[in-house]
Amino acid sequence: MKKTIQQHFYSAIGISLFSVLLGFGLKIYLATVIEKVTLALYYTAIDIFSFSLLVLIGFRSSMVVSYNKTKEDSGIVNIFRYFILAALLASWGFVIPYVKHRLGVEVDYWYLVATILSMSLYLYLSNQLAMYRLYTLMNRSSFIEPLLSIFWFLLAFYAAGVKGLQALFIMSAMASFSLSAYIFVLKSKKSKEPVIKRVIIDSELRQFIKKSLISTLEFSSGMMLIYMAVFFFSHYYSLGELGDFQVVTKPVLMGMITLFVFPVFQFLLPELSKLFYEKNKDEIDKLKKWFYTFSFVVSFLFISFFYFFGEKIIVYIFPSEYAGAYLYLSHLSFFFLFVMLNAYQVAFIKASGAFGYALLIRLSGLGFFILFFYLTRYFSESSIAVVFGLAMAYLGMFLLSWRIERKAYAKI
Repeated sequence: MKKTIQQHFYSAIGISLFSVLLGFGLKIYLATVIEKVTLALYYTAIDIFSFSLLVLIGFRSSMVVSYNKTKEDSGIVNIFRYFILAALLASWGFVIPYVKHRLGVEVDYWYLVATILSMSLYLYLSNQLAMYRLYTLMNRSSFIEPLLSIFWFLLAFYAAGVKGLQALFIMSAMASFSLSAYIFVLKSKKSKEPVIKRVIIDSELRQFIKKSLISTLEFSSGMMLIYMAVFFFSHYYSLGELGDFQVVTKPVLMGMITLFVFPVFQFLLPELSKLFYEKNKDEIDKLKKWFYTFSFVVSFLFISFFYFFGEKIIVYIFPSEYAGAYLYLSHLSFFFLFVMLNAYQVAFIKASGAFGYALLIRLSGLGFFILFFYLTRYFSESSIAVVFGLAMAYLGMFLLSWRIERKAYAKI
């Protein structure tokens, strides 16, 4: 029996929770067998590599929308290959030397080259899974990803006797290569890999490239919102308040976003794009009603959980000096509903092809954040001004995207 999009969505939440917990467990274990400085260098290097490949992530939404509109995958995939090659060359020319010589990651070049190559290959194939709407394979790959990391680390560290940074980079590279091979074999049964050939750029492909670049900026702008909060805490407030946000508040918020927001763009966006170009209003309305109901339930549970148990749990898990994070999380929990609803609205707007509006919404969030932070700080020196600015940014983006979504819906 074929799964519904809602079932795929619920499965993704369960798998994301499994991956987050397993990944967290792996970090705790690595902290016991790898030196702190070595581990910090490794995760910093991986973050830098991930940021350098951000353009590849930005392509996902535009690949989904363009394919649903044209049903022609050859030109889309071949153009994507050009950008992957450009990203790889840029990484080898600038990012890898920076990581090795300026950051001080003391491993042979081939470890770094293999890591960036394997990450690029995985992103290339995972973007295709979204484009072809292979939801089951997306969930399976997410499930085995942390398991492969654990397997390759244990193999390198204990069986082969490789220690330190070398073992960590072997884990990353081989896990990504293994996962890519798994995806490629199963994907090939559903859709053949487009032939490598010269692409003739027509108006549709020009629009695809434009949407891809806009999508990259939009994704980056969304991530910047969190990092601006970190900047304001570090610039205007004490290290203790920064610690409350960095150690407790941000991980909880990012965990909720990973569980309940990222699946919107993984699963709902491809489905909404298909329904939009089929002009299937009834199914779009059903999907929207289901997700809005789901969002209200999740938000109610989030608020209730932190109202009744949040402070006790924070004090139980973390040292007592982190108790102040409860105030930040209790405020943000009331606004998480708008984070979820805005994710649906942006997904629908992008599904309709209006990528420029999606970027405008994300940029407006940065503007709302700055405006309400300084406005609140004018009346109060409390660090809650940062959290309030963040909350109002999510509310402002929701209101703006609500208007734009209505215009996009009217085009069906």
